[in-house]
Amino acid sequence: MPTRDEILKERTHKEDGLDVDKRVFYMLTDKAKLSAQTMQAHRNSKAIALLFKRLLEAELLTEEQLDEILLEVSW
Repeated sequence: MPTRDEILKERTHKEDGLDVDKRVFYMLTDKAKLSAQTMQAHRNSKAIALLFKRLLEAELLTEEQLDEILLEVSW
């Protein structure tokens, strides 16, 4: 059975050096399906990704909380 860290890496793009906004954006937009998405969906994903980045920078959200949110939406 995969560990929590392995699941986070596989499903939520958690890896060292990856910016939070990119991680959230990649999680929300499956790159293989990106061409099928509308521009609005792309914009929404980008806005959410930037929001999470700002929340982390302002210390209103922890990395652990972000992991939990991304794990929840990855299922």
